[in-house]
Amino acid sequence: MRDALKWIVLGGLFLLPFVPLIVTGSLFFSYITGKNFAFRIIVEVIFAAWVLLALYDVQYRPRVSWIFASLASFVGVIFLADLFGETPAKSFWSNFERMEGWVTLIHLLLYFIVAGSMLTTEKMWTYFLNTCLISASITSLVGLGQVVGFISIAQSGVRIEAWLGNAIYMAAYMLFSVFIALLMLARSARASLRALYGALALVFMFLLVQTGTRGAFIGLVGGLFVTAAYSACFVRDNAIARKIAIGAVALVLIASGGFYAVRNTAFVQKSPIWSRIASISLEEGKTRFTIWSMALKGVRERPILGWGQNNFDYVFDAQYE
Repeated sequence: MRDALKWIVLGGLFLLPFVPLIVTGSLFFSYITGKNFAFRIIVEVIFAAWVLLALYDVQYRPRVSWIFASLASFVGVIFLADLFGETPAKSFWSNFERMEGWVTLIHLLLYFIVAGSMLTTEKMWTYFLNTCLISASITSLVGLGQVVGFISIAQSGVRIEAWLGNAIYMAAYMLFSVFIALLMLARSARASLRALYGALALVFMFLLVQTGTRGAFIGLVGGLFVTAAYSACFVRDNAIARKIAIGAVALVLIASGGFYAVRNTAFVQKSPIWSRIASISLEEGKTRFTIWSMALKGVRERPILGWGQNNFDYVFDAQYE
């Protein structure tokens, strides 16, 4: 019985990274609802199996940590914020287009508890992160198919979204995948694996750029710079890694400066993707800054628990500029 429960939990955990591949054309918001329903069902199954497993064997029981306490506290505070917010039902359940709400938060907390209790060794995490990269690689094949025109882009235009339905979602997914690949590259001792992880990281970066998502692009450049700078400053026991990190810092600075220098050239301006990235500026952020100022007025009105999830439209309408 214990072994069966263990494999149910582990099977579900290693199935979850493939949720981004789900598209359900028979449901509202086919790129959203199917993924979320699958995620919730799998989490509920593995959590129930994990509870029974933890009763059988103490080694699978959760360990208290500051990360767990912080996450649990956050979910608890959001519960109160939703309960006393503008529209509790909307805050708890969200809608089919977003499928966020407190229901998703509690499922994420359950997922965290199960993963933290089961993935407790470096070997297990290596398997899990490689599984995440396999799923991301499949998504990347779809994205590459959209880049070359073999697969249509659902949003129309040129900003790829693979099977995620939104270029911004694709960009965020690729951003995480880039750094997972780089982490595995840094931890691998085999040259062939390092080459593979490096190639995957480059493909993920390329596809992130092809989404035309400026925020994710800034996150990529900033993340690469901070990671390289940190490694250059604090990696003391590996001279080669430190030299690579210093080179990476220089490369990021040179590439960023070079792109800034050619941002107004015909080549950049004629490209729908590169011209969009080249338009990054404080002036382009004016609309967002205005919305942030409206949000701050909402914060002043309800400074403790706020308005509850999915209720920003009330603040937006009341404070509209």
